[in-house]
Amino acid sequence: MIPQLVYRLAGGTATVPPAAAALADATEDVLSADPLDLVLHADQLWELATPRPASVTAGLPAGGIRGHLIVNNRFLAFPPPTPGKGWDHFGYSFCIDNTRAPQILLRVLKGFRSGEGLGIPSAATQRWLDATEVLLAGAINPMAAWLSTSAVRPSAEAVRRNAYWRMFNMDLSFGTDANAPFVYDKAEASNRSFPQLFEELLFELWRAIENLKNLVGANATDNDRIFRLAEQLSYILRTRRQNGVLDREELSASLAMGWVELTLASNTPVVRDLRADATSPGDRLRIIGERVGLAPHSKAGAFMSMANELSLVLRTLEANQLQGANDAPILYSPTKPAIGEESLRVLTEWSAATGRDLKALKAAVPIQQQNGRPQLVGR
Repeated sequence: MIPQLVYRLAGGTATVPPAAAALADATEDVLSADPLDLVLHADQLWELATPRPASVTAGLPAGGIRGHLIVNNRFLAFPPPTPGKGWDHFGYSFCIDNTRAPQILLRVLKGFRSGEGLGIPSAATQRWLDATEVLLAGAINPMAAWLSTSAVRPSAEAVRRNAYWRMFNMDLSFGTDANAPFVYDKAEASNRSFPQLFEELLFELWRAIENLKNLVGANATDNDRIFRLAEQLSYILRTRRQNGVLDREELSASLAMGWVELTLASNTPVVRDLRADATSPGDRLRIIGERVGLAPHSKAGAFMSMANELSLVLRTLEANQLQGANDAPILYSPTKPAIGEESLRVLTEWSAATGRDLKALKAAVPIQQQNGRPQLVGR
């Protein structure tokens, strides 16, 4: 959500990227924004994605004072260009979270707020601290209860971990910032088959991508297999979304992790104040981690590199865009609007992050139809 907002502010479109100077100005604009403007813009995206009948609230689904505030937010004129969810999939936030950047930046927040051990923050960094305390630390914000913590959900990170477990049957690769086990409510219902199915799909996509260049030999592309795997993944992901369940949590996670990504995307004021200037987000994170005594994930670079692409791939799967084997090239063709380039990026970086060579042949996941729904055999 945050990177896309910056892109739109800088004048970027689907076909024309923004100028570097405009992108830098937009980054500074967002990082210095009042946190309430960011929260209200997130609410704006929520309203655009979940329209209600006009008879309910006269065109303002939020209703009352919240609706009036939404239409006055600083970024009102920069909505997503297309209808639908204007924020990233949980896969995006899972990647950014797995770098350990949120835990590291929370240590930065605590360090600046509790003393001068990290130095004296500039005025721009103090603005960043205000927003970070809301978006990452869950500072009470009566205008957006979905960003706030409570006695029921005491930790924003615990909320995100719960969602990752339910969607992907995966947890983050580390515990608390004190290296103790992270305790959170782990739901009984989760997509236990997701990791195996997704990696099998990536393998099949690699075979298809390889065979795009194969003009004379046997073609190992299995479009039917790709479709069946995509169908199963679409089904299990949508199962966790019934009646919009987890959508609010996904928007909140996208907002918070987008803030983290933007903070590290360039030598922003807080990066400069921490003397962490570097040429890549991963290097900036590593230096900041050294300053606050908490090392990032060793594969943080891989997670960061595929975050946006993984979001697009999972959105495509969840939207059930493949209606048959003939649609399989949507996932591997390099020609837009197909997403072959993004799938290849996910395949490469997922292999690097997990240490598993997904380009090597492995046992297939058996899938069959049962009661009109794709089922994973033996699970």
